[in-house]
Amino acid sequence: MRVLFSSTWGHGHVFPMVPLARAFAAAGHHVLWATSADSCERVVAAGLDASPAGLAGVRLREVVQDQHSTAAAQAPPEGQAEFIFPRMFGEAFTPPMLADLLPLARSWRPDLLVHENGELASPLVGAILRVPSVTHAFGGAIPASFLVAAGEQLAPLWAQHGQHIPPYAGCFTSLYLDICPVAVQTVATSHIPDIQPLRPEQDTGQPPAALPAYLADDGRPLVYLTFGTLFNHSAVLRAAAQALSALPVRLLVTVGPSGDPTALGTELPNVWIERWVHQPQVLQHSHVVASHAGSGTFLGALASGIPQLCLPQAADQFRNAEGGVRSGAALALSPEQADSARIVQAVDMLLAEDSYRANARRIAAEIRAMPSPADVVENLAHLN
Repeated sequence: MRVLFSSTWGHGHVFPMVPLARAFAAAGHHVLWATSADSCERVVAAGLDASPAGLAGVRLREVVQDQHSTAAAQAPPEGQAEFIFPRMFGEAFTPPMLADLLPLARSWRPDLLVHENGELASPLVGAILRVPSVTHAFGGAIPASFLVAAGEQLAPLWAQHGQHIPPYAGCFTSLYLDICPVAVQTVATSHIPDIQPLRPEQDTGQPPAALPAYLADDGRPLVYLTFGTLFNHSAVLRAAAQALSALPVRLLVTVGPSGDPTALGTELPNVWIERWVHQPQVLQHSHVVASHAGSGTFLGALASGIPQLCLPQAADQFRNAEGGVRSGAALALSPEQADSARIVQAVDMLLAEDSYRANARRIAAEIRAMPSPADVVENLAHLN
């Protein structure tokens, strides 16, 4: 088979699909990945061929900044995802992605398209070329209303190509690959006709480095604090780092590739501040994860059986936090609640009370029981 993957630029939209893409390649299929030029390096580093498509560079950053600024003026943090999704992933991202993806697909002639749920040009390409288009989750399910609104934005684009847009912006026409375990899923999926569970795996395509000093066990628990790559400038990250540095723990903080490690101002022997770490390796050694509850970190911690403190800022993070709390594997603090005292109290509770770790391990077992990427490759062969 010739399988054409497509994604938007963000780490959290690229990395969740890497395990499946690598499984296709390992099974002898031909894989090509279309994504923003800003993300091609990540795909190539995973051993996969990449082709630039869609917005990139200064224009991409302008669109993202404008969308987030407008949303912040229109809605509170927990309501901004509903505002942003149809406007950014639909109206702003899809036309330039289609302009590159359609000619690429016509020349490369894929047998199967696989797109992450925020990349909405692939369903139209599939409809035009009569090629199955499979939707791959990047976390929990996106609310149906978000996709309906995106579809309303994209209906004229489909009409330009002589197509009537199906429900939900064209997603789910062939299959939905769901990487979210049932225990933390907060969005109804009854509108999705065909769901294939897929085990979420922490695979960036790169091997871990030699064991860093901050992972060496000295008898103190390791607390891993990260706000990912998009929300790493949040004031909550600084407050959390300062607060948790006073605990008798090893504290590892990541500030992202664009972050400034010196900006946190924490110079203590029990604190390590890095721009980037090999997260799968770090999770193997962590006792508690404190994060913005981005889907990659959230599901990675659950798959490792680690209790976590969710400090959601925007996007799907509030839904993830809700699922974590509901499952008993996490605590959560809203932006208004996330002061130093509450953050310390929550991490102390996660370290001291066994129930959180027991629930996290229960969900880890659920994740292990989900079909592997290699299993799903075999199941997808019938779509060709």
